Amino acid sequence: MITPPRRAVTRFFVPFIDVLILLFGIFLLMPFVSGPAAPDAPDVKPAAPKEALPDSVPELQRQLTEARDRLARMQKVANSRITDRLVVRVLHTDRKDGTLYYFDPDRQEIRTEEDARRFVLDQEALANKAGGVKDLYFLILYPENPLGFPTKKQEDQIRGWFHKIPHEFQ
Repeated sequence: MITPPRRAVTRFFVPFIDVLILLFGIFLLMPFVSGPAAPDAPDVKPAAPKEALPDSVPELQRQLTEARDRLARMQKVANSRITDRLVVRVLHTDRKDGTLYYFDPDRQEIRTEEDARRFVLDQEALANKAGGVKDLYFLILYPENPLGFPTKKQEDQIRGWFHKIPHEFQ
């Protein structure tokens, strides 16, 4: 016949489970309590300066004035209005055949890459003549009621013509 144990098993397992829960909680908190891992001794030496600093005071003063002038020019450019630096040219696409054109003062068509290159050079000359170096930006407008033009092939061709100049189809 089987006899029940003299002591209850729960008298042993309840404290054992409490200890296991405590150890598991400590295991979960260890990454938060421990500090960052100490790196091994660095094998890489600090990089030497690219250019040695000059020993003479006048040379250092000259470099300082050049740096200040460069900083002033950059701040001036950053503070200037975008309209002072940007020239926007509007081009249109014909709704009947997808031809690219602009008005100067009459309708001028751009049919080939050579026409586009000539137009860009003319516009750059006009922008530079208008006072300082200005950046060109071409805004190419889709027709209001398109009849299937410009096609994807025509758009890709136009993008190829103006790939070096910032442009956008709208």
